[in-house]
Amino acid sequence: MLVYNRRHTDSSAPSSWVIGTRFAALVVTAALAWPLLDKLPELRLSLGIYTAATLTVLLLQFLESRWSLSFLGAFMRAGQFVCELAVITQIVMHTGGMRSPSIFLYLMTIISAAVSYRLVGTLLVASAASVAYTAMIWLAEGHGSLPVRPADWLGVVHQLSDEDFFNVFARLCIFLLCAFIGGYLAERLWSKDRVLAHTTKALEVAKLETGDILKHLQSGILTVDLAGHIVFFNRAAEAILGIPGRRVRGMTLREVFGQQYPELVDRLETVLASRKMDVRTELSLSRPDGQTIPIGISTSVLGGNGNQPRGLISIFQDLTQPKLIEEKMRLQDRLAAIGQLSAAIAHEIRNPLAAISGSVEVLRNELTVEDENRKLLDLIITESGRLNKILTDFLTYARIRPTISGRVCVATVLNDVFELARRHSDGAAKVSLTARQEDAALAVRTDSDHLKQMLINLVYNAVDALEGKRGEVVVEVKLPDESSLEHLSPPGTPAEWVEIAVRDNGCGIPEDVRSRLFEPFVSSKPTGTGLGLAIVARLAEHAGGQIQADSRPGSGTTFTLLLPRFVTASTTGPRKVHIPAPYSPNAPAPTPVIS
Repeated sequence: MLVYNRRHTDSSAPSSWVIGTRFAALVVTAALAWPLLDKLPELRLSLGIYTAATLTVLLLQFLESRWSLSFLGAFMRAGQFVCELAVITQIVMHTGGMRSPSIFLYLMTIISAAVSYRLVGTLLVASAASVAYTAMIWLAEGHGSLPVRPADWLGVVHQLSDEDFFNVFARLCIFLLCAFIGGYLAERLWSKDRVLAHTTKALEVAKLETGDILKHLQSGILTVDLAGHIVFFNRAAEAILGIPGRRVRGMTLREVFGQQYPELVDRLETVLASRKMDVRTELSLSRPDGQTIPIGISTSVLGGNGNQPRGLISIFQDLTQPKLIEEKMRLQDRLAAIGQLSAAIAHEIRNPLAAISGSVEVLRNELTVEDENRKLLDLIITESGRLNKILTDFLTYARIRPTISGRVCVATVLNDVFELARRHSDGAAKVSLTARQEDAALAVRTDSDHLKQMLINLVYNAVDALEGKRGEVVVEVKLPDESSLEHLSPPGTPAEWVEIAVRDNGCGIPEDVRSRLFEPFVSSKPTGTGLGLAIVARLAEHAGGQIQADSRPGSGTTFTLLLPRFVTASTTGPRKVHIPAPYSPNAPAPTPVIS
């Protein structure tokens, strides 16, 4: 009888309601039966069975969320209601029968059934209560056994006086009416509970998704109510402003940011007072750690019911990296324009310069000049050669020829560079040149002449940094670590790159030069042109790599060159690339160690 109702109703009934009403019915019924236990041994047995059944049902109700007990629970509840009606019928029969004041116990059972079974189940319980009440009248009239035929049940009521008949009929109607009203209300409540639970779940999912989105946005988000109290402060805002979110929620803008970021507070309070959207604006903020960062901020008014404002939302981003990229692009554009103009001028200067130098050499060889005049002619020739070298380097920087990419063995190129470095200057004889290479067959994908030019510039600079003193220049060739690739875009994996580190133990690079090291015409050497490292940086970028510098005054300098590795089908690594037509000889040279 109750399996259907249990499956469709009690699964959604709140467990606390069911347990509370069932336990309250047990307490009230036991309290009214207690005075009759000494006179009625059969009531004692019925009450014991009813109490055991009720406690078992309550235990099953408590455990229902963990185990599948639907059928067993429905069966036990049916038995509990039967026992309860039996106990109530005995109480009513021995406390006045039809005129017993304990008849309200039937109504208590019917109403408590509505919590568990709603309309259909409650009507069934009310019908069972009506049958039990009619049986009690039959037994109270002195009949020894209950009627069997339905006509006998009607005869029980027909034998009553008009007043008793009216009372019994009214009570039976009240049973059914209470069952209908209670069941109907329980149905409506259950339906509303389902809608509310569904809506609550959807709202929780929406809040969870929205919260995750807002938390993991790379833009800082700050929401403020009309009183100026901070309502929301995401992780990006914490990172940008350097203030933990747990310290700001619920506090006012002036309390949190008044001392550290007064310009930010003034802008937000202006929008809050005017109720007008503030388009994107850039501010410069000094963080608590002393770092000054530029931010781009946009502020909008949050609308509520009836288009009434209920706060504002501010979205801001750290513009440090975009500013650096913008400045770099601006510098590249400026240099490109200057380079085109300067290259044309330099090309025009080289022609008359060559004529002047050649004419002076002819005059020096054909004319008889005194010592002082000969020195002047030699000076003109020397300075013309130096000026021609500067113009050549500048043209190399301004107009890099097209790259002929192929397989270039680093060891082979490094041997040639070391041979040239030993003849670079008089002080080079005191310098120990050492190459360390974990794999002699490591090759890069670039132009052979470009790689040679990069290494010549780096090794020459390292030799010059020793200033003619004894020292060591070490060139280390290996696969890079993960940390070395953090600044590359895209970073790739260590197996896709080759790291060439040129290290000296010279005097280091001054602080004022280090930040502009790869810009043209920036040099720490008195006679340097400032184009060598600029050419290396351009060639590395042209090859798809980059160069980094690490130097401290008095501790030497390390230049780290990262170039794409030439990967063949036989090379181990996560990505295998085959580029045909190798540019340099196929046989790799042994690892060079030159001292």
